[in-house]
Amino acid sequence: MPRRGRSTTIGKFAKFHQDRRVSEIRMLGELLRHEGHNTSAVAAQPQPDDVREISAVR
Repeated sequence: MPRRGRSTTIGKFAKFHQDRRVSEIRMLGELLRHEGHNTSAVAAQPQPDDVREISAVR
């Protein structure tokens, strides 16, 4: 009976590539989550350009 799964050379390559994909997806998720936190914090603060326009009108 032939060997199956990760004990074969092809299985070891498949596991390596699957682990790499999982790692890349995890890093992308963390990056998006971090970017979302930064975007919400920036949106809560007034932009400096808006303040200059108001003071220039007066």
